[in-house]
Amino acid sequence: MILYKYVSFEAALTILKTKSLGFSHLEDFNDPFEGTALGVIQSDIEGISSDRFIQQCKDKFSRRFGVLSLTRAPLNPLMWSHYADSYNGVVIGIDTQKAGLEDIEKFMIPAQRGEIIYLATAPKNPIELTQYEIQQIAEAIDIDKRKYEDLCKRAFLYKSLYWAYEEEVRVVKNIYPAKFSYHSPYSREKIVDGQIWKRISLGTRPIYTIEVPQDAFVELYIGKNVYVDQRRKYQMSGEKVEDHIIPKFEELRKICSDNNINFYRVDVDIEQWKLKSSLINKVT
Repeated sequence: MILYKYVSFEAALTILKTKSLGFSHLEDFNDPFEGTALGVIQSDIEGISSDRFIQQCKDKFSRRFGVLSLTRAPLNPLMWSHYADSYNGVVIGIDTQKAGLEDIEKFMIPAQRGEIIYLATAPKNPIELTQYEIQQIAEAIDIDKRKYEDLCKRAFLYKSLYWAYEEEVRVVKNIYPAKFSYHSPYSREKIVDGQIWKRISLGTRPIYTIEVPQDAFVELYIGKNVYVDQRRKYQMSGEKVEDHIIPKFEELRKICSDNNINFYRVDVDIEQWKLKSSLINKVT
């Protein structure tokens, strides 16, 4: 399965050079309703409102799991504006099987089970689980994936219909055993389920990266403004452009050429009001 990641130009270079993908916490996503579709019962809870309890559950899930957001749509105009630096960025095509993201033993929700469910209203039917059972799931204690599948789907895969344009697919990893600290300013490295996970501080938030095989990256789409934007930044640094060569742009192109990654340019089709792609470097 090929899924896509919208990123800035600099992030794309980092991803391809380090061969790594970054997972984030729910609380750092831009949807304020993330993780609030739990609809849990309160039969064993006293002195706490439904809203407050759901928020507490969200906080527990958020800090103990990492989420990788991907999409099925590499040519979505809104996505390019919102997540690819207004067409100054890049979309990376990832083979999820080669990347190991379909491993049901290593991921709470692997790629093939991570399609987002978009709803017009928040779910009202309650889940028959107690506060203690939810605490067990959040702390990754004796998880029975079949029993708690519905709760995990609600926590990570239910979103408002407003977001349907994203065609999002998620991969969810239980990082609780690593005991990473959310607020630490330092990078750390831990082994979880036989995988090396690195905690990287981005200043205001952490991400958790995992290295994937180089051949998992199969396509790359550059935004229509990338060359002009990189040229402007290069000139602003005091460098002179010779023969229309921009080092970082050429570096990205070479990475694709050396690693058999199809390299596309994204342009605007004014007549059809849609985006189109043209192949620059083809895998031989």
